[in-house]
Amino acid sequence: MDLFWPADDVAAVVRARLEKTNLPARVDVCRPVEVTSDGRDLRVVFRYGRHAELFAVRFSLVRMPEGPQTGETCQSLEDWAEEVAWVLDEELNTAMAETAERTVTQDGLVHLRWRNSSGVR
Repeated sequence: MDLFWPADDVAAVVRARLEKTNLPARVDVCRPVEVTSDGRDLRVVFRYGRHAELFAVRFSLVRMPEGPQTGETCQSLEDWAEEVAWVLDEELNTAMAETAERTVTQDGLVHLRWRNSSGVR
């Protein structure tokens, strides 16, 4: 599948953006653990606040260069990575870690599914 930007590059740039600083949630802090791609989706695994669980959220790579937060066309991969950080910051600041649709895998990883106006991010 042809993507707007190579999946491995996306994972590396998003990882670098998220590792730059802890995302400043108003109540808790999001600490990225792993950023990977399966070639179709980007998966961000993170710890959040005092929760014992590891959380994960997916972002569609197929929709690039559409930003996952604004829906606007991102001019660079760095801009797209910034929008991923915005999504995490906004969603976690509005208690979505507690209210999102959840799927728990056998290894205990909690996959969160957040929705925006155009569907699943």
